[in-house]
Amino acid sequence: MIYMYVITGIILLVYLVITKHMERRTIYNVWVTIICIELVADLILWNIMELYYFAGDRQFDFGVMLIKFLTAPIFGILFLNYMPDSFSRFIAYWVLWTAFTIFFEWTAVYFDYITYTGWNLWYSSIFYILIFPFLRWHYYYVR
Repeated sequence: MIYMYVITGIILLVYLVITKHMERRTIYNVWVTIICIELVADLILWNIMELYYFAGDRQFDFGVMLIKFLTAPIFGILFLNYMPDSFSRFIAYWVLWTAFTIFFEWTAVYFDYITYTGWNLWYSSIFYILIFPFLRWHYYYVR
């Protein structure tokens, strides 16, 4: 769990110091959307299907909630903040971010923040491949 607190602190610091190329209302909209996606996915995959759990505990706790409400939305904002407008350039960007998030999840499993009980990294890879084009579409839609 310490690993995730450190990572969350680092990305929060990065988020606070970067120049944002998005309006505050767009950041808010994207932030809330990502939290909703996180909550629905975890409700189904974690609580109902019990395919994974966090922080060595099968119960949802405040520490996990804090990490989830900061980490995923900040990654989404960072992704959108530097996203190229050109679709051809976006493809390489998409591949890099997909690889980064797969690696990040792998480290979270390695440091025992995430425990798979029926889930695996391949399922997450499919999710990451799909979520980045969705975020791009959502960003252009709400802008």
